Amino acid sequence: MQTVSKSKINNKKSNVVVSNSVTRSAQGLSLVEKRILFCGIAKLGGINQEITLTAEEYANTFDTDLKNAYGQLKKGADSFRKKYLRFQVRDGKAVGTAVVNWLQGYLYFDKEGYVKFRFSEYITPFLFELEKEFTKYQLKQATALRSVHSWRLLELFEQHNKTDKDGFRWLKINIYEFHHAMETPESYKTTFGLLRKYLIEPAVKELQEKDHWIIEWSGIKQGRKVTMLEFKFKRNSQGSLF
Repeated sequence: MQTVSKSKINNKKSNVVVSNSVTRSAQGLSLVEKRILFCGIAKLGGINQEITLTAEEYANTFDTDLKNAYGQLKKGADSFRKKYLRFQVRDGKAVGTAVVNWLQGYLYFDKEGYVKFRFSEYITPFLFELEKEFTKYQLKQATALRSVHSWRLLELFEQHNKTDKDGFRWLKINIYEFHHAMETPESYKTTFGLLRKYLIEPAVKELQEKDHWIIEWSGIKQGRKVTMLEFKFKRNSQGSLF
């Protein structure tokens, strides 16, 4: 096993910078896949190089035991390799669609407990060069979250930067767009009570408790059916993780 003394990703200073186009595609990743993605970006430093991520780093960064870290890292790297993203590209005046795997490939060293991987060269510009479209995260913010739905809601929040005079930001989103962004289970799509109880409220609660967000939200009805969701939110700087 590779020995690293209390190693973890430097999540106090690591701003993870992600293009909005990539962020939207990343919403469909599992929690472990998201963790591998953001750890990888934090380690790159703006250069598309081979990344080494150890189980010990993963365990320390995401506050899990080493045994679980081994399993999550191995399975997560394999499932992540099979995921792809789709985005619009230009070739002169021509406009097309790119379908690209996130990773070129990966190597997993079972006995030593680490994985090596490299991002696809096609997404490098979206990760590091399109600064005008970038959404900024800090890894510390994401490491505390244990629910993939909390992470996806956080990603929606981070795409809206305009604030009112009290420092609040607003998100008004069609219910169908919300389902798509959150990858809502089918049973929640037909019953708003289930969506509220098992997805929205737990995600809001985790962001409030673990990253000290101030969040108010409501459903907007058309007739008897909720058709829009409205969120009012800001981070409490006094209790923020960073």
